Amino acid sequence: MAFVGFRNTHNNTIYINPEQVLYVAPFEEDVTIIAFAVADTTGRPLVSHVRGSADMVQHKLSGAAAR
Repeated sequence: MAFVGFRNTHNNTIYINPEQVLYVAPFEEDVTIIAFAVADTTGRPLVSHVRGSADMVQHKLSGAAAR
């Protein structure tokens, strides 16, 4: 299992397991939403907002999953 590092919108580094990602979607310019296969208390997927385009985020996640 390889974790991938990203900067969130608070400029902190977070590490994501690509195997737990449900989807990647653009939020606004250079901010992307990553949804996880973990539900919050309301039953919705837990999400993180990270810096970078959706294409860049998806590319980083798919590269780590191939390892």
